[in-house]
Amino acid sequence: MRGRRWIAFVSARWFSERRESGGAASSLLAAAGIAIGVAALVIVLGVMNGFQMGFIDSVLEVSSFHVRVEGGPELDAGLMERIAALPGASSVLPFSESRCIITSRDGRSFPLSLRSMPEDAQSRDPGLMKALNVASGSTGAGAWPGTGGLFLGAELARYLAISTGSQVDLLVVSAGGEEGVEARTVGVRVDGIFRSGYYDFDFGMAVLPFSAAARLFPADACPVYSYGVKLKNRYADGDFCRRLEAGLGLGPDRVEGWRDYNRAFFGALRTEKTVMMLLIGLIFLVVGVNIFHSMRRAVAEKTEDIAVLKAMGASSEEIGRVFAVDGIAIGAGGAFIGLLVGLLVAVNVNEVFSLVEVVVNFFGALWARIAGSLVGGDFRVFSPQYFYLMEVPVRVLFPETFFITAAAVGSAMAAAQAAARRVSRLAPAEVLRYE
Repeated sequence: MRGRRWIAFVSARWFSERRESGGAASSLLAAAGIAIGVAALVIVLGVMNGFQMGFIDSVLEVSSFHVRVEGGPELDAGLMERIAALPGASSVLPFSESRCIITSRDGRSFPLSLRSMPEDAQSRDPGLMKALNVASGSTGAGAWPGTGGLFLGAELARYLAISTGSQVDLLVVSAGGEEGVEARTVGVRVDGIFRSGYYDFDFGMAVLPFSAAARLFPADACPVYSYGVKLKNRYADGDFCRRLEAGLGLGPDRVEGWRDYNRAFFGALRTEKTVMMLLIGLIFLVVGVNIFHSMRRAVAEKTEDIAVLKAMGASSEEIGRVFAVDGIAIGAGGAFIGLLVGLLVAVNVNEVFSLVEVVVNFFGALWARIAGSLVGGDFRVFSPQYFYLMEVPVRVLFPETFFITAAAVGSAMAAAQAAARRVSRLAPAEVLRYE
């Protein structure tokens, strides 16, 4: 038995014999199980990544930035210039945050997170304007927020029944050194409505330029300014924070990266994805057990052939590779088919949902006509009445897809090798004694 080409030949020959005798059904079922597992993981993780990355992008672009630097009660133009001059910095935007109550002219009120920004915020941080997605009919859509009015989230505007051009009142409670606790109400005009796609921002956040925000607070009770830094590579926030601390002398209590600032939120997202992968990955464990028993049965059926091969000089390891080739073929075939199906469905998931809606609504309307019901088919997989989205976002990441495919092939190969260990216990003389 010289060379290694006979291993693939024998593996193909044995598989052909099993297919002709009807014994390949278990291998085909195992490949189908792997295909289903791979497709399910690719689709589920693609949709989950779409939702999670959408949330993360909204949080980083609108709320936490990539790095936050805490300032003081006055703007420090020199500090902004030094931060912007550091390698890796893309933009620096000063802002201040406060809480207030917004009241419409018909008496509806709601607590609000008010963020004040400079009038040239659009030129300082173009990504923020893009993330907020200010409606085209807004007064300040071309020079946001330099018009001096309030920019409000779409969901809060709908709740308060206000639109662009409406007048609202902002109630702010502040504590000053001389005046003590003071409540102040200032009327402002709504110049724009934004829809970031993140419900908490669209229902509880508003943006106001510094010039208008100055009327809300007494001179000795101005909110503390912060500086939001966007990086060219947001994953380099740790190194940038260290450069801020070392080069500009800022203490660690004044500098915070986005991963630390959103630790609880991002940790929950990571845990959710990990648990989902483990639960769906159990499919590979079940398929691996199926392949293991299928290969053990194949070893038992080919005992005589194995004995002949051993008598001709083949080692137990080489014969084990014959069954390993079977496992690799089952795993690779199932993983490839599952990968194609998963990518096809994931890329066209909204069209798939639309097709499901059409089919369900058709049979719902048909049943309503047969039963004489007045309720027709109006089924939506993700109805805007219950879900805050217009379409299902999908992001398929190559590292995760590669890991899923490799895990599928590896589980099949490991199961086949485990079953092939029985080959080492076969003695050719004992098997062929009575042949």
